[in-house]
Amino acid sequence: MKYLLTLLPLMAACAGPDPNSEVAQNRKVMALQEKFDRFDYNADGKLTKEEISQGIRESGIGGIDEAEIDAAIKAYDVNGDGAISRWESQRAIDTPLPEHFRGSDEG
Repeated sequence: MKYLLTLLPLMAACAGPDPNSEVAQNRKVMALQEKFDRFDYNADGKLTKEEISQGIRESGIGGIDEAEIDAAIKAYDVNGDGAISRWESQRAIDTPLPEHFRGSDEG
């Protein structure tokens, strides 16, 4: 799970036979919103680095370090405010994972 980017747990959603179908897309968005709300501890509509870190700890996800959280925020924070908004997280569903996060689960 080394490359399980911070937002990927938020985007983990079930998809039907056609992962690009409207139904599959709606499922992804609904699952993302549910997870986003769970991590958005102060309910301000944004995920800060601290909220993401806390959510990862509470979810028991291992192998994600601070540098990876910073890189995820940098990759998905479109408006540059240092946090990931609901819109930015939804946009991430269709945005390819940055190249440096792809690959095997090596060390």
